Amino acid sequence: MLRMAGFLRHLTLLNTGVWLGAAAFMFLVALTIFTAPEMNDALKTRPEKGLAGQIFFQRFFLLQYVCAGAASLLLFLEWKFGKLDFPKWRFSLLVLISGLVLASGLWINPKLGQFFQQKYPEYFYAEAMKDPNQTGRLKDDAQRADKEHKKWHHISEGSYGAVMLLLLAYFAANCRQPPKSRRPRKPRQKIEFSL
Repeated sequence: MLRMAGFLRHLTLLNTGVWLGAAAFMFLVALTIFTAPEMNDALKTRPEKGLAGQIFFQRFFLLQYVCAGAASLLLFLEWKFGKLDFPKWRFSLLVLISGLVLASGLWINPKLGQFFQQKYPEYFYAEAMKDPNQTGRLKDDAQRADKEHKKWHHISEGSYGAVMLLLLAYFAANCRQPPKSRRPRKPRQKIEFSL
């Protein structure tokens, strides 16, 4: 059983390493590629650059979900098969990381996509922009969406930074010595009362 727990611990370290490495790689790629002058030359308009970023982030969040699911399963199996004490610290970190990843991928990212489309009505709502009655409203919505997009983009970056720091802590927690085996419980002694 302890061999199985050790094997699962190594799988956990591998999964966490891939997760952390992917997060660091994504940060470097997003920072260097999407801000590179070559990207501006290749994609002439601002909306096309943003659409490329959205496709990239959708794939990235899929990888994040897979890593979070694998980490949850491995932690459960390590606890169950290894007959170890419940890993409260690692479980708490994993819940926090998974919560941030899910909130970013399922809530913040779609919100950013919605504001992004509203920012560029001439690209996404070209037919509606031809109508003079709707043009003014769409331009007002575009200005409001631009401010909201910037705000939520900063929230997304902060959330992502927190995930990276928590992943580093989770990796370090998994590198530590494995927890002790559960102690067998002593059977309860019956207490008899006599009058």
